[in-house]
Amino acid sequence: MKAITRPAFASLMLACALAATAQAAQPDPSEMSGAPVTTELPAPPLRLSEQPKIRAAVIDMVGYARGSFTEGDSLIAEQVLNGMRSRHDITRTVWPDGRRVMASVSGDGHGEERGALLLDAQGRLLALGLVNGHCRKSTERDAPKVCNPAPKSVLSVFQPAGAQQAEAAPLIAWAKQLPSYHARMAESDHPAQVAQAQQIASVEYITGQPTVPGWHDAQLPAGFPASLKPLLIQQGEVNSSASGGKVVLPKALAGMPMRTDYEQAQLKEPRWPDAEVTLRSYAAFDTVLEQYRALAKDASVEVGRASAMINGNNGAGRYTVRLRDAKETGVFITVSSWKRK
Repeated sequence: MKAITRPAFASLMLACALAATAQAAQPDPSEMSGAPVTTELPAPPLRLSEQPKIRAAVIDMVGYARGSFTEGDSLIAEQVLNGMRSRHDITRTVWPDGRRVMASVSGDGHGEERGALLLDAQGRLLALGLVNGHCRKSTERDAPKVCNPAPKSVLSVFQPAGAQQAEAAPLIAWAKQLPSYHARMAESDHPAQVAQAQQIASVEYITGQPTVPGWHDAQLPAGFPASLKPLLIQQGEVNSSASGGKVVLPKALAGMPMRTDYEQAQLKEPRWPDAEVTLRSYAAFDTVLEQYRALAKDASVEVGRASAMINGNNGAGRYTVRLRDAKETGVFITVSSWKRK
């Protein structure tokens, strides 16, 4: 991997119930006699993918770069987080030097897709692991994704720039420790079942790209004012866009009305926006809100329990920014523009 300055990653400090359940089961590394110890943890209230500090650490590692791993051409961060969605399959492996692997599975199937975080003794994120089928979008419309033939899977390891591949060795050991369903198949007396058990056919090492912009100008709809582009933060992906009352993105909905009559009535706007863009960010809601307070200094801000509305004016006309905290699926940011008449 290209050796450039390695960024610093904040300590995860896995909190709340997850830390409480892990504490009771955590072995003392000094008593492990050189062997890592894996413990299956009781299901905590939140999935690993819902833990705010885990989500932030994943974004700090891979940013808003896209790739094809468990899904075709989608956010790598989303794929990694989806790989650890199950609350009932969380494991913790502690190594003698204090490193630990926190892992779970996607919750779909039998654990074929699974994700893990490698932490150092201080709780800092060293690497991410994702067992996947190198899935990509089908060339046929509405057809399911296409993945590598089972049972051969890939372990994709994401590390910061400048990291050594050897530092991620615990993730290789984790990937080879099959989920229970596949472990039973691998230990079967029937060769046909053994052959169907998941195999880690290859390991790939990928440098995280935390500074990759989450969107680009070509995704903006016609008529979106250049003066409002600063309100489209780069820490998010374009989820949808519209222009002239019609949907532009996603392409599958292009040309449809941007809102139903009911949705428009709920917003109580005199007319539909001339242009609109919705982003999705994995940052915490409070963090996104503070960004927008700074970006729209002269605008009015109304804050609800899990939403906010910002109204302002600039040289192009009137605009609104609506924030909605969708928890696990991120914060949705809708920037709407009404040209001056």
